[in-house]
Amino acid sequence: MKLISLSLLGSGLLLAVIVAGGCTASANKSPAVADSVHDAVRQAGLKDVTVSQDRVKAVVTLKGTVASEEEKNQAETIAKSMAPGQIVANELAVLPPGAEKTAKSVNSELDGGIKKNLAAALIAHNLNKRVDTDVKNGVVTLTGNVQSERIRESAEKVAAAVPNVQQVVNKIEVKERKATSTK
Repeated sequence: MKLISLSLLGSGLLLAVIVAGGCTASANKSPAVADSVHDAVRQAGLKDVTVSQDRVKAVVTLKGTVASEEEKNQAETIAKSMAPGQIVANELAVLPPGAEKTAKSVNSELDGGIKKNLAAALIAHNLNKRVDTDVKNGVVTLTGNVQSERIRESAEKVAAAVPNVQQVVNKIEVKERKATSTK
């Protein structure tokens, strides 16, 4: 009888640890808002906008196309109002009716120029081996692992200073420091 009681007690403790671990993992995530943002943007008449979310990094990303800067700003305002405390990466392309082909070409050329200038700036600041970049419609997303918060902030400042950059989303992680010892 004692053996069964101890076994049940052990199973109960294991279950409690698993449940507590699951709660901790979700407690570190931002609330899920992508579906509600998407619905609100569609209700505003912006049909070609998609919404994704990185709940761990607290980033809501808007992608797709709109007809004007006003619509782009409207989508961003909606997303920010529904995702307080989260970053809204606005990667929407503005494609005015009748000038879609030209606008796509201009956006592509601008992104290409940003990529080249950003690569050169990261090399100049010795950050090119630690920081990865992505550029979409003037939005630069930084990823990678660095040794300090100072380096993370430096990479963001370097990216923000590149011509034609509209926004920098900094997803760079700072590596945890290992234990040190002196004798």
